[in-house]
Parts: sequence; structure tokens; C-alpha cells
Amino acid sequence: MTLRLYGAAHSRASRSLIAAEELGLRYEHVPIVPWEKPEDREALLRLNPNARVPVLTDGAFVLWESMAINLYLGDLAGGPLWPGDPAVRGLMYQWSIWAQTTIDVMARHLARFSDDAAVKAKAEAERLAALAILDRALQGRAYLLGETFTLADVNVAATLCEPWENGLVDGNLDPADYGMPALGDWLRRCTSRDSWTRVRALQ
Repeated sequence: MTLRLYGAAHSRASRSLIAAEELGLRYEHVPIVPWEKPEDREALLRLNPNARVPVLTDGAFVLWESMAINLYLGDLAGGPLWPGDPAVRGLMYQWSIWAQTTIDVMARHLARFSDDAAVKAKAEAERLAALAILDRALQGRAYLLGETFTLADVNVAATLCEPWENGLVDGNLDPADYGMPALGDWLRRCTSRDSWTRVRALQ
């Protein structure tokens, strides 16, 4: 079977591209840009009714949603990034889902650019409160689950910062500037890995 990952690297597909690189999987990258090319949107709709990237195909199997794709790839590849202990794996699921439900909140992303100052301030306060939770969890440890880099770190870091965002949250926030040094150090460790560099070089 051939793994194919659909979505330009300069999109949320970067999360799954980073995971595939970290896991050492062989895959074909299909850099479609459905927001620019009608033919790409039509092709994408045949795979994902939501018309969003990334999409993974594994032979005839089709999977969408970046976090579902990353967890599937981890389950498929196993290895050191995929915890063997069910309890530790549960913590990986916890942080992976938390990244989607608490960090990657579309309404908050939009509100941060609102013309309403109160709405904008509330969204920014919520973002900083969520990041503070992560900073506290990282204090005294190198990675989310301890001293070993795992898929939990891939999933959360790649939600906070895409490869072209220079190690900053959403491309504009350095945690150290907000009294969150543990988070800043961890994010730099994650985003300086070769996987981020390789995905940054993709289309």
C-alpha cells in the first residue's frame, strides 16, 4: 500500500507531514491547494466532504482530520514515538485532543483579529490561559510525557507552530515574553528538529 498525504506544506497539512517525517514513514506528498485551484478543490471533495486538508489515503482507506491522521500514523508505525504503556499512551491522546479542543479553536483565532476590542482582548486572554496550562505541565521535564520525545510533542507543537512560523506560537507569540519559559524552551526543542526543517522545504 502507498501512503499519500494531500495538502500543501504551507497549511494544516504540515502537522501530518511532520508526523510522517518523525515516524520515518515512506509516503507520497500531494501538495494540493484547494483554496487557490478549483480542480484541487474538486479532487479534494472526492476524498473529504469538508473540503479541507490534510487527507491521508492508505490504499483504499481514506482518513481526514490532522489529529486522527497523526494518531493513525503513530499506530501504524509504532516505534519510540508511540508509547507502549496504555496509560502513557492515554496521556498522549489527552494532550493531542486538548490541542484541538483548547488551542486550535477557530472562533478564537477569528476573534483575535476582530475589530471589537473587547472581543479581541477576551480571545487573547483565553489563548494565554491555555498556553499557561501547557507551560505548567512542562515545568521540570523536557517533553510532555517526560524525558522522551513522543508523538504527543509532535501533535501539540505542530498545532501551536507551523514550520514557517519561526518557533513562535501562531507565528507571533514568544512564550518567554509572557513568563512561560518552559513552554518556550520546549517549543524551540520541537521546532528545531529535522522534521520541521524538511517540511518547511516542501511545497
